[in-house]
Amino acid sequence: MTKASMWARAMARASLDTTQEDSPGDEKQYAQKRKTSEKAMQKRKGTKGTTQVSPDEVKRAASELAAWDGEMAHDDVQNAVRACASGTTSKMHVIPNALPTAIAETVHTLLKALPERAWCTSKGDDDDNTLVHSFAACAREDAPQLAPLFDAVEKLAGGSKCSLQLARYSQGDGIAPHDDMAEVTLDEDGETYERRVAVVLHLAKGNWRVEDGGCLVDRADSRPVVLPPAFNRFVAFTVPRLHEVTAVTKGHEKRFSLFGWVLRRRARKKRKHGGGRRNRS
Repeated sequence: MTKASMWARAMARASLDTTQEDSPGDEKQYAQKRKTSEKAMQKRKGTKGTTQVSPDEVKRAASELAAWDGEMAHDDVQNAVRACASGTTSKMHVIPNALPTAIAETVHTLLKALPERAWCTSKGDDDDNTLVHSFAACAREDAPQLAPLFDAVEKLAGGSKCSLQLARYSQGDGIAPHDDMAEVTLDEDGETYERRVAVVLHLAKGNWRVEDGGCLVDRADSRPVVLPPAFNRFVAFTVPRLHEVTAVTKGHEKRFSLFGWVLRRRARKKRKHGGGRRNRS
């Protein structure tokens, strides 16, 4: 069975096991949705941007975000990251209303205003032997007006290195089940790090239902927990943890988020000393 088929079946099981909604359909239907979305993604590569936002709105939002002190709406966000980093918790922490409400709205305005050139399509499939995934990513340097948001999330790490980026999921985008385990070499110091804590700040507007896709599915236990996108919700968990993002079926909504990892320096392997007997004088 291919990775894509496994992904389709997994998403169908998630819908059946955790909700009373209809399942997304069989593999043929899912494959057709993927095929349709591929054409849509090719077509949108030539578009100028996501949503029209006036220059005055952008200027005002950027000014408001720049004046923000970087504090989250409550301490639960910081406490969740610390607990995951210390290994004192095994659960997936889900925290609503993470940012101050006005700041969350400001961030969403700036996300909508990002030019299309700021987004880079990230995609992997069976052909290149990588994790089946599809979404658009935006690095910090390509969204300078959102730097205060990156700073605020990095602050939660308490001085640890972080690897963060923005994500935009459109129709057909998603990520197959995976556990986030990976090593990261940072350009700034050339050191290799391991992912320790995964963080996601959901920034998608609208009333998302399970059948709309874009759901974060926690598969750490036998019964999956399905979390449809919810604006201004923060999620943190210790790596590794099996999870996925179900394929978006909404054609007119974007699933925005900031995601990434708190890193820890990779443990160096101890050298093995020779077992020969040492001469004594």
